[in-house]
Amino acid sequence: MLRPMNPRVITAAVGGFMVLLGMAALLEPEMVMERVLGFAVDPKSTENFVHGEVRAAYGGIFTVVGVFTVIAAMNPYLHRSRIFMVGMIWLGACGGRVFGAFSDGSPGAFGWASAVLEGIAGAALLYAAQAAAPPEEPESTIRPIETSTPSSATTAPAPEPPAA
Repeated sequence: MLRPMNPRVITAAVGGFMVLLGMAALLEPEMVMERVLGFAVDPKSTENFVHGEVRAAYGGIFTVVGVFTVIAAMNPYLHRSRIFMVGMIWLGACGGRVFGAFSDGSPGAFGWASAVLEGIAGAALLYAAQAAAPPEEPESTIRPIETSTPSSATTAPAPEPPAA
């Protein structure tokens, strides 16, 4: 019988993947443009401007969202809404890619593989957000002290009224 995936593992894996993608775009925007995105520098723009856009849109955003996703993995129950939101972002990217395939034609094998990857990442995060259980409370080792005194010994006698 298969056990369900751990929401922490799923969230951390997707978040780590996002950090790797973001760091690649921050450190090597030209490589990401050519090998991942299929972009080229527009002759009307400077190369530095285009690299800055890749670093901002793909590097900065992916890195920050990925880091916060990894942080959310530490307590997926507490951060269910964040995990759900990042999952919906991935599904939105997948939906945009599929919409483009219908309106513009097939994006090719790499485009379809990207859509599948985005769909899997989004669905996995939605599952993690829904499957996250509250953390178990540790059993307390401190027990109240039991006393053997009768209950009448613990109550003080009523005060006497003052003499007139």
